Amino acid sequence: MSDDPSIDLLQQYGVPFVAIGRIENDDIPQADNDQLGAASEMTRVLFQMGARRIAYLGGSGTYTVNADRLRGYLRGLAEFGVSADQSLIRTGIESDEQRTDALEAVLEQHPDCLLCCDDRIAFDLMRELRNRHIRVPEQLRLASLYDSELLAGTTPAISAVQFDAERLGSTACRMLLDVMAGKDIPLRQVQGYQVILRESTK
Repeated sequence: MSDDPSIDLLQQYGVPFVAIGRIENDDIPQADNDQLGAASEMTRVLFQMGARRIAYLGGSGTYTVNADRLRGYLRGLAEFGVSADQSLIRTGIESDEQRTDALEAVLEQHPDCLLCCDDRIAFDLMRELRNRHIRVPEQLRLASLYDSELLAGTTPAISAVQFDAERLGSTACRMLLDVMAGKDIPLRQVQGYQVILRESTK
């Protein structure tokens, strides 16, 4: 999250810490997943599978993870020589009402795929599409930029980006121990990801 007040508080009292996720201050140690690369690769993969009008639905840009995933989507479009269609981009989704409004807005633009910023949006949209009798993937593909147990039971199973939370936490802990020991470390350490393709994008 940008402008997190807890960072100023920790610095004020001289408490060693490592941020998990990207923050704007490059002088603060931080461990993060490669959100930008993951979103870019998922977008490219969807194009390679035949999608051409990929709508993006995401949460508030206040959170750097959401901002990075949107940037990755835009990068993926650019790498395919596709200009971003703003009518296919809906962000700031934080409530059921906003999610429904965003879905209705992009459906009017006739997308062939919905790329969801996170698992919660993907799960809710899958349910909403079922209620509207829109078949996934036959009529509309759907993918998520974050995989979790929430998506495990969906039918069809949702294609998603998988991150290793345990590895991220271990990296942050090692960094913190090194900081406390006075060692010089790379201030930003980025973990990898896997794009997992399932039935929702076939």
